[in-house]
Order: sequence, then C-alpha cells, then structure tokens
Amino acid sequence: MTDTPDIPARTWIAGIFSAILLVAVVLALAIIVLPGTVFLAISNYLQIITALAGALVLIGLWHRSGDRQVHLWAGAGLLLWGIANIGWYVMILLGMRDVVFPSIIDAGIIASILILVFALRRGFATKPVARYLSLCIIAAAIIIAVTVIGIAGLSPATLVTLIYFAASGVLLTTALNYVPKEAPMVLWGVAIFALTFMIYPLRELFLITNTILPVIGTFVVIGFSLIVLGLLGVCVPKNTA
Repeated sequence: MTDTPDIPARTWIAGIFSAILLVAVVLALAIIVLPGTVFLAISNYLQIITALAGALVLIGLWHRSGDRQVHLWAGAGLLLWGIANIGWYVMILLGMRDVVFPSIIDAGIIASILILVFALRRGFATKPVARYLSLCIIAAAIIIAVTVIGIAGLSPATLVTLIYFAASGVLLTTALNYVPKEAPMVLWGVAIFALTFMIYPLRELFLITNTILPVIGTFVVIGFSLIVLGLLGVCVPKNTA
C-alpha cells in the first residue's frame, strides 16, 4: 500500500478543505452582520460537516497506508467530536440550552481531545522543546481553571471547566513536543482547537449571552481543516519510540 492517496485525489481533498477553511474565516468575520440564530446554525452545520468529512478522509488515509496511526486516531478524534456536536445541536433545537453544559456531551468532547493527544503521540516521534514552555502552559491552564473555581465556587460546571483546561493544555503541549516542523498546519490546527476548548467552558460559565463568542465555532472548523490539510502530507514521520 502507498502512504498517501494518488496525487489527483489528494489535490481534490486539499482543495475542498482549503475552501472550507476560507468559508470559516469569512463566516467568522460575518458574525457582526448575521443574525445570531443564522450564524449559529451555519456554524454548527459547518462544524459537523468538517469533523465528519475530516474523519472520513483521515481514516481513509490510514486504510491506504496501513500503518500511519496518526491518521487513524486523529480521524477517530474528529469522528467522536462530530458525534458529540450533533448531540449538542440536537439539545439546542429541543430547547435544552440551559442543560447543555455540563452534560454527557462534554464527556464526548473531552474524550475527543484526549484521542487527539494519543494520535500525536502514536503518530510522531518526540522532538526537543524547551521543557519550561510545556510546564508554563500546563501551569497556566491549571491556574486559570482553579481561579474560575475560586470565583464561581465548586460545582459540576467548574470541575468540568478544570478538566477542559487540563485536557486542552495537555493537547497543546503534546503538539509542541511531537508535531514535526514539516507539518506546521497540524501544529496550528491543534493549537487553535485546544485554545477553543479553553474558551468554551468560560463562555458557558460567564458569557453565555455574549453575542461575539459564538465565533469560536468557526475556530473549530479552522482547526480541523488545518489538521486534515497538514496530515495530507506525502510523508508523515512515524513514532520511532
């Protein structure tokens, strides 16, 4: 088996996800003119489409290569996230906005974050990164989450916020320590995704009525698009550990 699909197929896939990336950027800018319900609907449809399409592409890449574990597990992460987001949107449509956070949906999203951590560790070899940088990121994530608990009190919502920050911090530091310089789009995509899910619980806790923060939905689309585009590379280094 080959490591990647044939060049024409890869070109088409890259073109599709580049177009999705562009649409997400335009949609993010359009939040100031679109009605909130219209923006939320378009954003959520686009997130689900990107996650499921990305999962299909990545699992297909794994099937063709036979041994590129990063494709399989990254695809699984996107698939689980897409399913969780479908559940989130169904609850919104059913008028259950006030119980969407925290809920079982958060378990699915957090699990998808951890699957992406596993994907990077299985798919790439570790690389030298200043240790203090990783420690600072994790420390900052924990400090912010603990501060939230101090402000809002201990509750299921603040505990879930702590887990979101811890998982996202681990994902971000894993990307810094494992993604090679030959795959910068993967690093940027993972970083955007991780930062999005540090913002998300804060929005749910304190800024649920903010009309601008729903823009983070487009950040997910941008992150996933960059991850897929980055993993379309001809040669993805395997974990040699």
